[in-house]
Amino acid sequence: MKKVILLATAWEPDYWGKPKTAPYPKRKYSELSDWETLSKNCPLAGLGIYIKQKENDYRDRPFVYLKIKGMDCGENEQPLFDFEPIKKSYTESKELWNKLPHQNKKNLFSSIDADNLIKILKEIGETHPEEWLDLIESVKTPTDWRDYIGKYFLELKTGSLSNDEFEDRIAALLTALGFDVTQKGHKCGGEYPDGIAAFEGKYAIVYDCKNSVDFIPIAEDKRALKKYWDDEKKVHEDKNLFCAFIAKSFGKVEKDVFYFSVDAILYLLYKKLIMGSKFSLSPFKKVLTDNMNLTIETINNEWI
Repeated sequence: MKKVILLATAWEPDYWGKPKTAPYPKRKYSELSDWETLSKNCPLAGLGIYIKQKENDYRDRPFVYLKIKGMDCGENEQPLFDFEPIKKSYTESKELWNKLPHQNKKNLFSSIDADNLIKILKEIGETHPEEWLDLIESVKTPTDWRDYIGKYFLELKTGSLSNDEFEDRIAALLTALGFDVTQKGHKCGGEYPDGIAAFEGKYAIVYDCKNSVDFIPIAEDKRALKKYWDDEKKVHEDKNLFCAFIAKSFGKVEKDVFYFSVDAILYLLYKKLIMGSKFSLSPFKKVLTDNMNLTIETINNEWI
């Protein structure tokens, strides 16, 4: 799968117009899940996009086609992108930004499948420069971490599953990770959580599945999950019991409950596959006790 790097900023109105190294202070390179494979395949095609940040609003500036010459880590794992401009586009950055998938708009730097991006460029009437396209075609295709995972689990990210099937596959995914899963939900009549995932004997997660994108729990959702936790605590008095929502993605993450996105759980399965016998669920004790939401960055930091 060939990728293009997307970089966004509002530092200066002509930031992408001259060659430089673009740092992203207070960010970590691990926020780009495929950093390891992409950084080894430079030079890469990129786009420099202007956005709005605080008082600076440069969204009406044309985005710029870039050559990413190198990717490195500075102090505190800060990502650095060495780039040079290829050509300024004819389209305002905001027009491209509005067409990008949601996950690419959540971070200031990200990667996108080249074919998907080229399709978006055609939709907004852009003709990409040949030099930029040559960068895409000449790069050795990196192995994406999702390539390690089978279709059965990857379909959790699509819209093709019913709610019941989504619950079933989440239970299978957690089992594949090594949890002792007791599935309830649609398997039982009455008010029950979708499942309880136990590990290392003394720990368990009461979880509720939401087969949706950008899920934001309302008060009713949280009350229901709390009731599930209260009920299960009566049964599992010997366990440290936690509760979590599991969804395709979340629109807002707070600290009142744990949020496990499908992407993060799938990435954890990838970690298990490449770590082999060194993998364990033990880091979950820290994740849960320290009230850390499960993200790809968290996984890279804790499962090493």
